[in-house]
Amino acid sequence: MEGVVSRELEVKASASETWKAYGSLLLAKIGVEAFPDKYSGFKVLQGDGYAGTIIQVFFAPGVEGPPSYKEEFLVVDDVKRVKIGKFIEGGVLEQGFKSYVVTLEAIEKKGKKNQCIMKGSIEYALYDEAALPLVTSSIEGLFALMKAVANYVIENFKN
Repeated sequence: MEGVVSRELEVKASASETWKAYGSLLLAKIGVEAFPDKYSGFKVLQGDGYAGTIIQVFFAPGVEGPPSYKEEFLVVDDVKRVKIGKFIEGGVLEQGFKSYVVTLEAIEKKGKKNQCIMKGSIEYALYDEAALPLVTSSIEGLFALMKAVANYVIENFKN
């Protein structure tokens, strides 16, 4: 079984300001700080935050499932403001997923200089349909991260 799920969020900040967090390693830092009950940390295993970078994200003690996952950034395009990351080890790949690719975008809102739309999508393939409920929790988790990034940008960056 394969599919794509996505969510969008309007942000009262420019796409360029939003991209500073959404398109960088700051995204992982924000996630760890915003959700300490879910994540305990992350480390960069390879790269500088652009295509080819591999990060390992660690789940907090007590979180059910594998202790971490590794994600490789396939695309980080500062012009189009698109970031694509593929899980390469651990996490949902040990819970019935064959593949798990996350696409993040910061889209300019026409006619609104200091507003943008954050879009997050998950393209997935499952080995086992029993993992299907994880798709819903995954997109909701991504949406919560998007909200945390939006709040961070509004509080820390000037338009």
